[in-house]
Amino acid sequence: MNRKEFIQSCTFSCLGLLGAAALLQNCTPSKYIQVSRENDQLKVAKSEFVNLKKNKTSKYLIVKANTIPYPIVVYRFSDTDYTALLLQCSHQGSELNVNGDILTCPAHGSEFGNKGEVIQGPADQKLQNYKVTSDADHIYINLA
Repeated sequence: MNRKEFIQSCTFSCLGLLGAAALLQNCTPSKYIQVSRENDQLKVAKSEFVNLKKNKTSKYLIVKANTIPYPIVVYRFSDTDYTALLLQCSHQGSELNVNGDILTCPAHGSEFGNKGEVIQGPADQKLQNYKVTSDADHIYINLA
């Protein structure tokens, strides 16, 4: 093998490993939790973001409550900074899929970022977001 072939081979191997790592990162299962609605709030323990098996903090979790028709994804940016987004496409109302920091619509391919902004249409409006407050142990999603 000459030098040029060796460099090409190494380059393709490195690119393949990087691509596989990116795919595997998005293959981690989403964590779903069921909570009860208390007045106009959903109460979520901050400990739900901690994966005890891996000793790691999750970037997001998906919250379900019987009183709301779609789940809510809650992104954690820091211990005090959270975003809660309704997983309903602003285009035609389909339930969105969570793929890491990207939310995708299975119906028409719209994509949204982790703050609800439109990345790719046909949707042209941001996702519905909810005000999130927190204390030492919980976050509160205000549904009003």
